[in-house]
Amino acid sequence: MAVLEDARLGEISLGPDGYGEAFVPVGPWALRVTVERAPGAAGPVDLFGEDPAVVLGRVLRWAVAPGHETVDLFLDHHLSEFAPDELAVIAGEGAPVGVEGLRAALQPLAAHFALAPDGGRQLAVDVGFGVDVTEVVLVVEVDGEGQPVSVDAES
Repeated sequence: MAVLEDARLGEISLGPDGYGEAFVPVGPWALRVTVERAPGAAGPVDLFGEDPAVVLGRVLRWAVAPGHETVDLFLDHHLSEFAPDELAVIAGEGAPVGVEGLRAALQPLAAHFALAPDGGRQLAVDVGFGVDVTEVVLVVEVDGEGQPVSVDAES
């Protein structure tokens, strides 16, 4: 079994297909990190390119900012889907009510990396209310400089 050595996250075991997965603490979040490494990609890497908590914080702030139609529809849908007692558990005690409470409850859940042989990488971050709260997450695509560029809802 191959091992990917990340400068910040440590070792991630990779299967023969170049796919690996690890659960790591990053700032206040427990994050599922998946990596798909193309054949021919070699050497140690720095998946996030900077402090992972900084990248995830930037992604989260960008995704929760009002005005993303996809995010607003996602929140409106879940507001009507959750019972009031579920909303209280998801948003937390003292959180704003309604859509703003759900917006405040969003958190990074997973980071998915694809590594090319030339050293290029793709990153997508799943954002949701918590593990197993809903089958649908927001997926934020991040460019090579760690800046969020798009958001979609996926299940």
